[in-house]
Amino acid sequence: MTRPIIRDWKGELFKRQLTAVLDWLEGEVAGWSRDAFGRQRVSETGQRLDVEFLYDKQPNFYDEITNNGTVTFNTTGRDLTISISDAAAGTFATMRSHPVPYTPGNSQLIEMTGVLNLAGIAGGIAQVFLRSSVTGSVTEEVTDQASWSGAASDVDWSDSHIFAIDFQSLKVGTIRFGLVQNGEFTLVHQINNDNTRSSGFWQLASLPVYYRIYNDATYTYMEIGYGDEANAVGFRYRIAANASAAMKAICSTVKSEGGTSLAELQGLSRSADNGETAVTISTTLIPILSIRPKATFQSVPNMAICLPKAFTISPTNPVRLEIIRDATLTGAAWADVDATGSVMEFDTTATAVTGGTIVYSGYFASAGRNSAASLQGILGKSVLWNRQGAQSGTLTVAAVRTENNDADCFASLQWDEIR
Repeated sequence: MTRPIIRDWKGELFKRQLTAVLDWLEGEVAGWSRDAFGRQRVSETGQRLDVEFLYDKQPNFYDEITNNGTVTFNTTGRDLTISISDAAAGTFATMRSHPVPYTPGNSQLIEMTGVLNLAGIAGGIAQVFLRSSVTGSVTEEVTDQASWSGAASDVDWSDSHIFAIDFQSLKVGTIRFGLVQNGEFTLVHQINNDNTRSSGFWQLASLPVYYRIYNDATYTYMEIGYGDEANAVGFRYRIAANASAAMKAICSTVKSEGGTSLAELQGLSRSADNGETAVTISTTLIPILSIRPKATFQSVPNMAICLPKAFTISPTNPVRLEIIRDATLTGAAWADVDATGSVMEFDTTATAVTGGTIVYSGYFASAGRNSAASLQGILGKSVLWNRQGAQSGTLTVAAVRTENNDADCFASLQWDEIR
């Protein structure tokens, strides 16, 4: 039998059916084919973060922060298992990336893969949430799975999923939460923030992505999200406090839709040097100049990032130079680069340097000002930020003499601050 939509293609029935199909397409397809600001999605996005745990815990991109918790790298799955060892309040284990810059007026898209309820503990509740500190204390807007606007009743939270969040911040915009299922995006909930309060919905939008398991006095929470303990959006699974809880981190990416890549962002140019006092370089490696992000800036946690761009060095005799990331310094005395105008601090007094990773080395002759610069940045695709884990967060210019005579040496570092 011929379908009416084919037989009566010029009639009213066809028009009604076609309208219904178009309405469905607009709701189911066009909704997610547009970014958080309603612009048509295209492939040209600015990559702000992309991390897979292929070889290790990615310490150049993530902080590991624990209290009676563990983060284990799995060599078979090439992913991380995050777990806790007791059910006491205050127990936690977190993997948190560097802050990801947000460009106002552009949609920020976060996609993360992982397992919320790796231990398969029954009786829990899946939730999406908005955490904020705009009132001066931490508050949360939480929506349980049973009240989500999108269908997610067949989801097994002990399996891996692709979690997707996008937002139009401007601190008054809309947040959308979804799951990518069988290659298609399913919107599960949306929080609208305009016309609801006399302030923004959070303090800032440049935040890290994170995987976090933690206990309060009643519950254990396993979260996959974007933010921190003060401001965040994300998915979580909540159960009665349980020392056997665990989750898994697999992969994460953040894109600015319509914005540039991280390396192409324009920041505030800043620099530091060791002034008019030369450092004497002898037969052991000596630090000349170091920088690191402050813990706080303008009385709030420092969520800015630093992109080191260039250095100069001027020795009186030949030296071998090393630029070292995350070194340990002996005798450092940190000072503000600019108390109100820079998120960084610097040191020129340290007497010894150990550990860390050498990101640049080279030989420099005497009687001249030697310099090097990189448009990509000295650290490549990674950045400096206010570290919360074991890494020092420092970048150090150090040198050792290469001939028989000591060298008096000056150095400088130049960087961009993204905040």
